[in-house]
This record gives sequence, structure tokens and C-alpha cells, in this order.
Amino acid sequence: MSEYHNFTSLPPEQEASFVVFERHQQENLNAGFRMGAIAAAIFAVLALGVYFGVTPEEDTTAKDMDLNQLKKKSKTETPSTPEAPAK
Repeated sequence: MSEYHNFTSLPPEQEASFVVFERHQQENLNAGFRMGAIAAAIFAVLALGVYFGVTPEEDTTAKDMDLNQLKKKSKTETPSTPEAPAK
């Protein structure tokens, strides 16, 4: 007996005419899954190759920048000068 039996409520002689379509559908399902798995594996290899194999370019635009200029200073803050002690 075939694995494609009793998949509809039709009589067995009519159901037998659909076995060809059921087999074709199953073969296409397997082929599609196989192609998808192969494509995913190729994409993963390429992505990992790019991630680990390509070194990023060095960004030197801020190399000469003085980072002390970036600190926020309060507008109400007065410069701290040492006061003379009162006698």
C-alpha cells in the first residue's frame, strides 16, 4: 500500500487519482525546504566571512580634537579664585 491513502473522504477509486498530485506536492515541499536550507547556509557563510574577515576603516576625524572643550560649564558658575583670609 502507498503512503498516500485515505487522505480524503472520497471513495478509494476516486481517491487513487489524486495520489499523483499528492506525491508531486510532497516532492516540491521537500525540494523547496532543501533549497531554502542551502540558501540559508550560503548566506550564513558569506555573512560570517564579511563579519570576521573585513576590518573596518579607521576613523580619524576626531583624532586632533581637544576633548576638554566638550565639557559643559555652568553659566552661573564663577571662576574659583582663592580668597584672601580675613583678619
